[in-house]
Amino acid sequence: MALKARPLRLVVTGVESTGKTTLAKAIAQHFGFPLALEVARFDQAVRHGNLKAHDLDRLTELQFNAALEAEQHALKSRAGGLISDTGGLVLEIWGIAAFATIPKGSRNLQRWFDFYILCTPDIPWEPDPLRSLPHHEDRMALHQKYIQRLDAGAYQWVETQGSAPQERFLSIVQAIEMAMKRHINE
Repeated sequence: MALKARPLRLVVTGVESTGKTTLAKAIAQHFGFPLALEVARFDQAVRHGNLKAHDLDRLTELQFNAALEAEQHALKSRAGGLISDTGGLVLEIWGIAAFATIPKGSRNLQRWFDFYILCTPDIPWEPDPLRSLPHHEDRMALHQKYIQRLDAGAYQWVETQGSAPQERFLSIVQAIEMAMKRHINE
């Protein structure tokens, strides 16, 4: 079967401390996909707690650029897809929760992806400069907002299951393989 001209665009999404980066790395390694890391992890305003609403606009643009770069690598290497460790939905929900605003470009970035992998907050919270929700009930309430937005946006998506990284990875492999087949046949 010939590869489609454009690789499948996957994104891992969900509340903080749900194993998004770990899962994205496992998917990239398993499928041979280029990985777009979460740019906010390396941003000085975020790391120093000086984030302003306009910074989310900048982070959205940087994340989109990281995804586009991963797509270029996928095209050059003839990989069937790419994976981003975060996307516009995370940035939108972050913007609404922290600043009551939707970052510019976040909806375009959301529509850019073909398939979403929603990480369930069923693993223990770990402190990190990007994290602020140590209480499980707060994370679950925010998780419901992700589900509502994914359903409202009519996105193709799957939710992880399990509390161990390997268990979570195995819970979504078949869904990714099915998304790849649909993408090739479109």
